[in-house]
Amino acid sequence: MRYLTLVLKGCCIGVANIIPGVSGGTMAVMLGIYERLIRALHHIGFSTVRKLLAVLTLKKRAISEASTELHRIDFGFLIAITLGALLAVSASARLIIYLLNEQHDPTYGFFCGLVLTSVIIPFKMLKRFTVKECVSLFLAAALTVGLTLSMSGEKRLASERQRYALEESHLSGKTTTGTNASVRMQGQMLKGDNHAVDRLLYLSLCGAIAVSAMILPGISGSFVFLLLGVYFDVLASVNNRDWIVIGFVALGGGFGLLAFTRLLNYVLEHHHDLTISFLIGLMVASLYGLWPFRSYEMLGETRIDIAHILPQANMNLVITILAFLIGCGVVLLFYRLESQRE
Repeated sequence: MRYLTLVLKGCCIGVANIIPGVSGGTMAVMLGIYERLIRALHHIGFSTVRKLLAVLTLKKRAISEASTELHRIDFGFLIAITLGALLAVSASARLIIYLLNEQHDPTYGFFCGLVLTSVIIPFKMLKRFTVKECVSLFLAAALTVGLTLSMSGEKRLASERQRYALEESHLSGKTTTGTNASVRMQGQMLKGDNHAVDRLLYLSLCGAIAVSAMILPGISGSFVFLLLGVYFDVLASVNNRDWIVIGFVALGGGFGLLAFTRLLNYVLEHHHDLTISFLIGLMVASLYGLWPFRSYEMLGETRIDIAHILPQANMNLVITILAFLIGCGVVLLFYRLESQRE
C-alpha cells in the first residue's frame, strides 16, 4: 500500500510536468516528498553504477554491496515515483493536449488552486523567517516572473506559426501525387528532421535544462521546453512513441537531474531556511504564469496563449472558479491526511 501511494504521487508529478506553467517540483513539495527526493537523487553517483554492474559477476560480496547501495539511494522510493511519473506522462499526454486546447481556463484554474494552497507546506518547513529569508523569497519571485515575461505570447505565436507552416509545407504536397504513400513519406521526412544528429544533441541539452528547472518548485520544465522551442516536438514524440527522440531527451534529463540535485542538496543542508524561502518565492510567482484567462490564437488544433486578460462574467468563469476551489480542496485533503499520519 505504501508503494502504491508513492506511485500515485509519481503520477501527480508526471502530470504536472506535462503542463506549461506547472512545476513537478511544486507537486513534490505539495505531496511532502520534495526533500526526500532531492536527498535520494543526490546519493546516486558513479559508485552506484559501479556497484550495480558488479552484480554481473554473480559474486556474493558484489550482490551484498549492490543491495546495500540500493538501500542507501532509497531505490524503492525512486523507482515508485519514476514509474508513476512515466505512466502518467504516457497515459495523459493526449488528454492534457485536449484539456489545454478545449478546457484551458478550468484546467489552469485547478492548478492555480493546487499551487496557491500548497504554499502552506513549505512555510511549515521554515524554522525562521527573517529579512534574509524575505529577500530570498522576493528574488525568486522576480526570477520566475522574469522568465515568464521573457517569452512573450507574440514571440511564441510567431515561432509556432513558422513551425506550423513548415509542417504544412511538408504535408501539403511537395510531391506531384496526393496519395497516402506520399503523405506517409513526407511525414517520415518531417520525423527525420528530429533524428538529425545536431537536432538530437540539442533536444538532449534541452532535456538537461528543463529537468534541472522542473526540480525547482514554481519553474515548469514544460515551460522551459516552450522557451527553447521544443515543447510540441517532445510532446508529439511521446504521443507517437518516437523512442529515439524520447531516449535522447531522457538521457539529457538524467544528466541534468543528477548534476543539479547535488547543488540543491548542498544548499538545503547548509542554508535550509534561505533555500526554502527561495522555493516559496518560486511557487508564489508561478501563479502569474498560471493565470487562466488569456487571449489566444489557434494554429490547427493547437492553442497559443498570447496575453493575460480579465475574465468575463459568464459560465466559463463559474466553472474556472469551481475548478480552482477543487484544486484547493485536493491540497487540503492531502495535507490533512499527512498530518494525521504524523
